[in-house]
Amino acid sequence: MAVSKVIDLIGNSTVSWEDAARNALTGAGKSLHGITDLEIVQYTAKVIDNEIIEYRALVRMAFVVD
Repeated sequence: MAVSKVIDLIGNSTVSWEDAARNALTGAGKSLHGITDLEIVQYTAKVIDNEIIEYRALVRMAFVVD
């Protein structure tokens, strides 16, 4: 029987929200193994002078506990 753990992470990007989510997954994959699911919980952005300068994606990831 497998046991999974769920964590929330924030990825960021200057390109897009999709890229921000991908960056969160890539970063998590450097230290977590067995990632099985990713859910986009929320999108936000940092704005300066009416321009989006940073996209942020709050993601919830599940991974198998060894």
